[in-house]
Amino acid sequence: MDLVLTNALLLHLDPLRVESGGVRVEGESITDAGAHSTPREGDEVVDCGGAVVMPGLVNGHTHLYSALAVGMPPPPRTPKNFHEILELIWWRLDRALDGEAIEISGAVGALGALRCGTTTLIDHHASPNCISGSLDRLARGIDSVGLRSVLCYETTDRNGMGGAEEGLTENHRYLEKCRVASDGRHAAMVGAHAAFTLSDASLRSCVELAAEFAAGVHIHVAEDPCDDAICREKYGAPLVARLARCGLVDPGQCVASASILAHGTHLSPEDARALSSRVAAVAHNPRSNMNNRVGYAPIAHLSGVQLGTDGIGSDMLAEARAAWFIARHEKTELSPFDVVAMLAASARTASRLLGRTVGKLERGAAADVIITDYTPPTPLNDDSAVGHLIFGLGSQHVRDVIIGGQWRLQDRRALGFDEAAIAARGTASAQAMWGRLRAM
Repeated sequence: MDLVLTNALLLHLDPLRVESGGVRVEGESITDAGAHSTPREGDEVVDCGGAVVMPGLVNGHTHLYSALAVGMPPPPRTPKNFHEILELIWWRLDRALDGEAIEISGAVGALGALRCGTTTLIDHHASPNCISGSLDRLARGIDSVGLRSVLCYETTDRNGMGGAEEGLTENHRYLEKCRVASDGRHAAMVGAHAAFTLSDASLRSCVELAAEFAAGVHIHVAEDPCDDAICREKYGAPLVARLARCGLVDPGQCVASASILAHGTHLSPEDARALSSRVAAVAHNPRSNMNNRVGYAPIAHLSGVQLGTDGIGSDMLAEARAAWFIARHEKTELSPFDVVAMLAASARTASRLLGRTVGKLERGAAADVIITDYTPPTPLNDDSAVGHLIFGLGSQHVRDVIIGGQWRLQDRRALGFDEAAIAARGTASAQAMWGRLRAM
């Protein structure tokens, strides 16, 4: 039986436009969308009541391991800078993760994303005391809720060369697994923490592994001035020079054209223009940058910008709103259309990595669809859509979510999995993890 959504306002993001009509879903794909999409005998028909229907959203950079961090014990002392935030909070948290915490953090994070209409997660994982098999555990948690994902393990030297080698091995294993499966549900990249925690040899190993699989490297870049400062002090070269000499941003290589640079907050205008023109995307994470007090990314000088949360949930509509407000606060010459384009860019990146079109309501695209209860109180058309996305429509309006043609949320009720059981497991796992944190 095919599923047909009728009487909908279709809000397309790439390119941004609005049309009245419906969506036909056959199996895991959309087979028709628009004014001529009408029911046939035997179809399952859902009347959307004139409300907005959108493609599933994509989180362009996140850390699902932080899903169990809400309410966690405070650090042993108040961090004075970003490096201390890493050392006293996040690097303690990731060391406290065990296999159960990894899997349930994937499920809890995916559930939170689902309720916000986010159906694909591009994640950057770290668990230095449980590396081998960690990406399988994370994927299982995500799978239990039904989302798509692009995963990598954070290679770093901060836990010794043995830890770096194990991280590379985990990336290699998962890359091979995803290449064999090639199912459009999960994909892999090569993860790297940041250049200041990686030797030249480790950076080159990340690039070489990515080249072997024609994949990209997912790495934090210039999130804070310490990235460049430590590179100069410890490795004798500026951050950007190190990225260049290891081949990560070589415009002639497939690795660069497939890579994601997260943040870029403290790139100079010249470096921002040069690096962003050579890679697949730069992930902008405005709420995280504000939370960590690291500053504002040079958005005006960056190209290929996609939107992420850096682990502060997966509410992409809220993130887009934050991106607009901080741009206004910083007096940046950024239009609201530029902000919405960041949502579309995340979906294009995910589509390329997954080998499956997501983020679009069109024939052949994955049937990842959000049905809202947002019946616009003012005209919604091609010109006004951006205003509705930033000032009107929010995750509170998400009523139903379909992923791969399967109902995952219907009338705000979870389908296909036990939400209460996930919450119970999350609570138990968080208590155990917090106990390990206190013992550190």
